[in-house]
Parts: sequence; structure tokens; C-alpha cells
Amino acid sequence: MITPVSVIARGLAGSKLQLDGKPVVSAAPATGVLAATISPATGLHELALVTSGGSQKSQFFVRTGSAAEPPDGWKAYRPHPPGATGCDTCHAVKNGSWAFRAQALSAVCFQCHDQKAFAEPHSHNERLLADCQSCHDPHGSTERFHLKLPRETACKQCHG
Repeated sequence: MITPVSVIARGLAGSKLQLDGKPVVSAAPATGVLAATISPATGLHELALVTSGGSQKSQFFVRTGSAAEPPDGWKAYRPHPPGATGCDTCHAVKNGSWAFRAQALSAVCFQCHDQKAFAEPHSHNERLLADCQSCHDPHGSTERFHLKLPRETACKQCHG
């Protein structure tokens, strides 16, 4: 059984989604936001956000049971937040556009994450790193702790 995948993309007016070069039927829940549910077959796929200025592409691999093995070097993607019921856990429509529920991203993150436990794994204070997504991907990642890059690479972005 193929599990449906929710796709949410932010693009300019007139943007379109394509899966493996074919149009994807999508809705626009807010200005500049596209949402779709896709059910790709087992195998390697390419999802594209096509705009008048070009396209942004992302490759992903779908595995159902033991039907296929991912390409060498591919890591499993872990969505975040795992218990979220939808985009409105962290986002809200403000002035006709998707935005974070709070002014600072950290305020949104600390609705679920323990702010006191923050200091233990982080060498910076919360004011310095108020934008959690400087290092973490709030939607998910293939890296531990939803880092955007492997830890040894992520820290070197600022610390050379």
C-alpha cells in the first residue's frame, strides 16, 4: 500500500507543482502557498515547484515494504513535528499569507519543546539562536535532531 504524502510549497502567484515532470493538482490555502496530496509509487521521484523564473527541484525515494532499496548513501527522512495535526500547529494565515504563529520562531518551537532543556545541548543562549531554523529544519530532516546539515558541518557554518 502506498502512503499518501502531503506536499506544501511556498511560491509566487502562478506557481505549479510537478511530480516526475507531470502536473500535480494542488490547492492554494493561502496566498503564495500550494498544497497537494500525492501517492507516488515505489522508486525515485522528482518534485518540482515551477515558477515563471524557473524551478526548484527535490528528489526523494519511496519504499514500500522491502519492494526496493534506496540509492546508496540515501538516509531516511524523519518528519517534524511527528505529532502535528497540520500546518496550523506552527503556522497561521496573517494578512492573507502563511506566517509563523508567533513573532519569533523560537516562541513557536518552545510551545512543544522544553525551553529549560534547550541549554543542555546548545552552547549558545536562546537569544543568540532565537531563529531555531538557522540550524534545524522545522519540517524534518535526514539528520539527527532535524539538523539541516550533518552536525560537524552545521557548526562550521559559523565557527569555521
